[in-house]
Amino acid sequence: MPSALALRFQLPQSPQDSAFYLTLFPRLAAHECRFVLFCDLRGFRLDHQGEVEQNLAAKASRAEFSARIRALVLMSDQPSERQRAAFANFWSIPVEVHDDIPAATRAFLAFHDRLIG
Repeated sequence: MPSALALRFQLPQSPQDSAFYLTLFPRLAAHECRFVLFCDLRGFRLDHQGEVEQNLAAKASRAEFSARIRALVLMSDQPSERQRAAFANFWSIPVEVHDDIPAATRAFLAFHDRLIG
């Protein structure tokens, strides 16, 4: 069974990317096995309504995420300490937010080896 999943949004962002991104929450929460998630959202932006919908989708799937996703490594453009803390406090799983690919890759592999391997 797969134990790692990577999501990457490529630039330029298309109008349907926000809707696609929001459909991922219930799909990931219903995934058949436990896994570590690597999510590259550099350059991806949601408008205000998208942010609201993201928060609602995340809250609705939080318990299922905790049962399936063992850890989350998130790539983001220049994440602030406030953003890092918000992600870590929202999810009940280990979360690391990076803007550096080598650091994110090391974190992902460490989580995978420790939690899945």
